[in-house]
Amino acid sequence: MHGTPLPAKLSGPPLSDRDAVADICYCAFASIDHADEELLKASCTPDIYTDIAGKVCNGYDELKTKVWENVSNNVDTIHYLTNLRVSVDTPTTARVTFTAMAVHCRLGKGYEPGPNKFTTGAIYNCDAVKVDDLWRLKTMKSSHVWGEGDPSLLANH
Repeated sequence: MHGTPLPAKLSGPPLSDRDAVADICYCAFASIDHADEELLKASCTPDIYTDIAGKVCNGYDELKTKVWENVSNNVDTIHYLTNLRVSVDTPTTARVTFTAMAVHCRLGKGYEPGPNKFTTGAIYNCDAVKVDDLWRLKTMKSSHVWGEGDPSLLANH
């Protein structure tokens, strides 16, 4: 595990629906950066559909094994989410868009010079649903618009 993340269930007063939807986006990416599966579970529905960097996954189990385990266990990452916009369309559905920059680095090589990093920029479109008073991501689709560095770093991940 990389660092100590906040727990999936935050203390304090309840978040507004808009803030809760934003928080599950942060939670999903923090799950990778901290290699914390509880954060991933807290942010996704069991039947989540993802299309991220051309990797399509149908359901939580496939997302976990096909993407999350490979990246969170084999590469050091930092994800920066910004320009987050949330539309709460009904009491139980919402849409969110944001831009993300992801820095991927060979494990333990972050301070070494050379071809140890691959950085990407992407635009995300997601759908969220409220189940049992908790917001979860139902779909995540990315449009990667640029990359810099050594893309082979993620070739097997």
